[in-house]
Amino acid sequence: MKKAIVLAAGKGSRMKSDSFKVLHEVGGRPMISGLLETLSKQGFDKIVVVLAPDMAAVEQVVYPYEVAIQEKPLGTAHAVLAAENKIGSFEGACYILFGDQPLYTADTFERMQAEYEKGRDIVVVGFEPDDPARYGRLIVDENGLEAIVEFKDATWEQRAIGLCNSGIMCVNGTKLFSLLKQIKNENAAQEYYLTDIIQLAKKDKLDVGYIVVNQKEASGVNSRADLAMAEQIFQERMRQKFLADGVTLMDPGTTYFSFDTQIESDVIIEPCVFIGPGVKIKKGARIPSFTRLNNQTVEGR
Repeated sequence: MKKAIVLAAGKGSRMKSDSFKVLHEVGGRPMISGLLETLSKQGFDKIVVVLAPDMAAVEQVVYPYEVAIQEKPLGTAHAVLAAENKIGSFEGACYILFGDQPLYTADTFERMQAEYEKGRDIVVVGFEPDDPARYGRLIVDENGLEAIVEFKDATWEQRAIGLCNSGIMCVNGTKLFSLLKQIKNENAAQEYYLTDIIQLAKKDKLDVGYIVVNQKEASGVNSRADLAMAEQIFQERMRQKFLADGVTLMDPGTTYFSFDTQIESDVIIEPCVFIGPGVKIKKGARIPSFTRLNNQTVEGR
């Protein structure tokens, strides 16, 4: 059995928007919808989304998945605890993810599960960004992953480490909530950090492992600049997919797709084309430059 908790209670003040952060679009749909679709194909027995109060707009988008409410923003560990009544204790892996990270692939979840099935109690996903900036650091020694230290609490020596915390992990479902309840808020932000679960697990002699993914996949969205970067990554993936599927893109960098775009082989797309949601292009069609398509089927020739 495996279950997932998706944390999406953040308001996203850096987005400077009236819309909740996870409702901003990547590939023509809310970013949280992209993550949930990927999860839906991974055989989870239950997925619960954690929201703050008064996030009815997000609740509507994530339906039919269950929602738990974090009444006060007291940190990531506190947010996961908000889902305890809906998740419960169970034999299997509980995945913890963030709704503002829409670019994870099925391959990463498969790698996490494979690592967990080696007998791990916790599996963390790390990455090595070009600029580690203010990410939390993975502290690794000859015994493996020993701790995750948030940037605010890290020493200068720890800040020099290039291996960073992506935010997501999976935890033994029989141990998750008992570990979370031991976490204290004795840190610079006075929050209950989910990352403190690693040190508690090591103290209890639990088995902790990690995998490393590429920077693009681990990218989260905290600003408009991050959103633009996520869109670029999404578009490049789509371009590579369609090229591999036998579609001619005369100028790939000026062709834009949506999450549900369907294109058959031997289609030719000229430069400067935007394809919105709900579009299917049939075999042999040619799409001229400066075309915008939405909610339609283009017949072949």
